[in-house]
Amino acid sequence: MAVRSSNEIELFLRGHRSPYDLLLDTDSPSLLDLGAGDLSFIDELAAQYLPPVKTRGHALTVHGLDRLRPGSMFGGPLHADPSRLARLQRTDRLHFRFWGGVDMLAPALLPDLLPRYTIVTCHAPATPTFALEPSRISPAVMDRHLQQTKGEFKVVREGGEEALEVLHRGRALLFPPWKFEIRGPLALLDILARRGELCVLTSVDSEVFWELLAQLVADPGLRPADAIFTPALIAELFGTIHQRLMALPVGGSVLLSDLAELRADIPSGPGRPTGSYRFRYVEIRRGAVFPGMPASSTARRFNEMIEESLPWCLVLVPERETSGLGSVP
Repeated sequence: MAVRSSNEIELFLRGHRSPYDLLLDTDSPSLLDLGAGDLSFIDELAAQYLPPVKTRGHALTVHGLDRLRPGSMFGGPLHADPSRLARLQRTDRLHFRFWGGVDMLAPALLPDLLPRYTIVTCHAPATPTFALEPSRISPAVMDRHLQQTKGEFKVVREGGEEALEVLHRGRALLFPPWKFEIRGPLALLDILARRGELCVLTSVDSEVFWELLAQLVADPGLRPADAIFTPALIAELFGTIHQRLMALPVGGSVLLSDLAELRADIPSGPGRPTGSYRFRYVEIRRGAVFPGMPASSTARRFNEMIEESLPWCLVLVPERETSGLGSVP
């Protein structure tokens, strides 16, 4: 059976705990992993889902993108693992491709990507890249916030590469030059909705999570201009929503529509045709790893990260009938 309409996908999710089971309910299953990193998630996904896909006589298409440039001195363990990459490339009935050095928000530059995938995922969306929304926070306020919380920073050259040097607690730390490029949750939601019939965000940290949530609910009061989301402000602004979500146990879930009205007119991302779209289904889960679901290495390390707060997972279904989602430029 091929599941295609947004309504059918929503009904499917209500009957399955793992959103990735949708790959077994379509004749041409496909997945795009944005920010694929060390390929650990794709490896787990293939191990779990490729055998039943093959049993059904189908093949599984999996594509991964990552902005880290292969061979760069930056990124360390976040680079695609060479042995894992080679093994995935030669796996029978797995149509796997990986592109490094590619901005996930500009994948239209890759003609070999599919126009749309059964599922689009993003694991541990980057902070501060997606933790501040440019449409509501001015550049001056964002720069001041970054300097206060991260430290003074500038672009330098190190070992023949451009790098972002951040002075943090008396230490000079080096990152890829785009580390502090702020794109915001609207840009992330836009590419998810345009590329995916179903979208899954996992290991979402608190900063990114609340900024995303503000864009998904209808109440414009949750998107105040030039206000940085501190824990105190989040608790005040989100009120009952915040209380209900913080009370979720590890592994617990709730539909956002049970807590607030979903936004019906999310604006298209920067550089996209003018228009809007919406998500008809938004499920929020508490935690990093869930039974029956493949996970990234980052998710599996959260128990060791004692300074990190419990992350979030979002499962979203874009309303495919909305005109703003008609094509992928």
